[in-house]
This record gives sequence, C-alpha cells and structure tokens, in this order.
Amino acid sequence: MERRRLGLAAFLGPERGLDFWLELAADLGLGAVEVRAEPRIAHPTELDGPARARLRRRLESLGLRPTVHASIHDTNLASLNPLLAAAALEDLRGAVDLAADLGAEVVVFHPGRVPSEYRGDLRALERAREVLFANLEVAVPHAERRGVKLALENKQRGSNRDLVLTPEEHVEVLERFPGLWACLDFGHLHTLGLDPLGFARALAGKLLHVHLHDNHAQGDEHLPLARGTLDWKRCVAALEEVDFRGTVILEIPDPGGLAESVELIADGEG
Repeated sequence: MERRRLGLAAFLGPERGLDFWLELAADLGLGAVEVRAEPRIAHPTELDGPARARLRRRLESLGLRPTVHASIHDTNLASLNPLLAAAALEDLRGAVDLAADLGAEVVVFHPGRVPSEYRGDLRALERAREVLFANLEVAVPHAERRGVKLALENKQRGSNRDLVLTPEEHVEVLERFPGLWACLDFGHLHTLGLDPLGFARALAGKLLHVHLHDNHAQGDEHLPLARGTLDWKRCVAALEEVDFRGTVILEIPDPGGLAESVELIADGEG
C-alpha cells in the first residue's frame, strides 16, 4: 500500500501531545493524521479560531491530510439519558465544525451503546437506536452543510452493547441516512470473529475510511500489526478487492510499534 495513503491516530500519553504525532507522521512519510477531538489533544472547546488556523497551517506545512475522530470518552449518541444524548450530539457537531475549520473531509464517530445492565433488555436497545437515529437526523445535515462527511464506525466486543457490531447493523444505519458514510475498523471486527472481506463487501458502496490495528480476538488492544492474531494481509487484500481508495489510519498508540507496522504494510513490503 502506498505510504501516502496511510495515516496515524493521535493518542494522549505522557509528554505527548498532538504535535508529537504530527511530527512522527511526517517523519514516517505518511499522508494523513487523525486528529482526535478529545480534551488535551484537540477538543473543539480548547481550540479557538486562531488556534485552528495555526493548526491548519501546521498540517499543510507538513503535507498531512487531516481527518477528525469525534470524542469517544464520556459521550454516547444513543444514551437512554436524554441530557447525555443531547450533550453527545453537541459534541459531535463541534467535531464537525473543527474538521471544517481544519480542512478535514472526514469525521469518524462511534454509534453509541447500551450499558451492560441493559443489554438484555430489547426495549432498551430499540430505544437506544431511536435516540441514535434522532441525533443523526440533526448531525448528518449539519455535516453536509459544512462540507464534511460523517463516517460511522463499527465497534468491538465488550461488556456494553454497542449499536453497530455486524455488517447488517452497519448497513441498516447507512441505508437509513443516505448522507452517512462508513469507517471500517478491522481490529474491532476481529474481536467478534467476523470476516474482513465479507464486512468490506457489505460496506463497499459506502466505505470511506479505515482503521487498522491488531489484537488477540478477545478485546480491543490496539497492538502493532503482527503482534496479535489479525490477518492484516487479508484485510489489505479485502480493501483491494472492493477497490477502496481512501485513507487507512493505523490506530496504534505505541510509536515504535507504529513505525514497525508502517514498514510492514507500506509500499507492498512484508
């Protein structure tokens, strides 16, 4: 895979901020960086107009295409608590506005979840879907007005019941909202024992963005490639089969492991 089609995701860590990841992406010859709209990385409330303009110039000077990942901490677009659902919608709108100001075309977001205590309650699950759909009725048109594409991400095995786990659940939401796109996370689907090619085929017409990282099929570990049991070569082959031409973000918080993963996947190496 061409190195310029690869990007990295910014993670918060000791003595690491967004600029650390920008410089690493440039040093590795990558084409993109996924700016995470989280506090102390790049939350919309922490970046005023001048700060956004400076960040955009910095990205341009490094030759990096920005994408934005909406906040995942303390937010739930499908919350059964209407106050929290409203706050999650406002946070997503803020991520869209940040993306527009940075010149990013894609905002990745999570679908929301039902807490483990409710996961066996089918009425609660259906209500959570209704909340998600109501929020998307607002968020999708807002993104379209700002020239940004929202990409819905599939989620992983966990104690909570996330609303998009399978290809069928993913497609159901995409068909309901024609202005919505898909982010396919190969690490997440691996925790559920799902087939990379089958998932990619299901999303082919709407597949806009990809996340790639490894695990041992039991949980979301975000390991470097070849450190777990994910067949990453099969994942790359699946993207080729569906003629995916977008950006592949390596969601790997370990800088050394990230660099090793780039060498494995870039330019047909490995």
